[in-house]
Amino acid sequence: MSNYEIEHNTTEPSAASQPGRRRRPDLSTFFATLSEITPGPDSRPHAVPVPGDVSAAFFSLAEALEVMRREAPEGTATEGTTQDSEGLLTQMIQTLLSEADTPPRQVEGVSEEFCDVLDRVPKSSLDTSQTCPICNTPFLEDEYPLVVRLPCHPTHLFDLDCVRPWLRLRGTCPLDRTDFAKQLREKAEALKKLVEEDEKEEWDGMYG
Repeated sequence: MSNYEIEHNTTEPSAASQPGRRRRPDLSTFFATLSEITPGPDSRPHAVPVPGDVSAAFFSLAEALEVMRREAPEGTATEGTTQDSEGLLTQMIQTLLSEADTPPRQVEGVSEEFCDVLDRVPKSSLDTSQTCPICNTPFLEDEYPLVVRLPCHPTHLFDLDCVRPWLRLRGTCPLDRTDFAKQLREKAEALKKLVEEDEKEEWDGMYG
């Protein structure tokens, strides 16, 4: 019987203890670049990223996904699922390359905190037919799968390692393009406006 930590994927066992753990592209360069162009506690106020650095982040992730697409496992899913996964990866890569050619002024992906609080799917809730839409590998191939459910749809399940870079850079669901980053910005703006209105009413009450 598994303990709570394993069942709810709250531990991060070493790769050596996971014989079924699959190798993923090295994303260290991508995340290093991302850290340079996203707001953080050490960022300069109102600093605007250099377009070339933003472009580099998109290129870096596109290259990692291309590696994943070339090394996608064979024979681990139905033919239709494999084709769907290849199509999804191709679309993601094309989107990233297009953004890299004409990069936005700043990265508008979600925060690390958003990824941290995504709904974790217990191993007991998964079955052998379920695969990650991005890497096309069965979730249960990992002894300790780290699977998350995106808020847009109950069936949108992904390996966190696969979907996290995309969410941090693009902020959307890879399947239906629900824009989580935009939703968060709109909520923040609405809250800011509400606070400003409350403060204005307080000042009006004091001098009315």
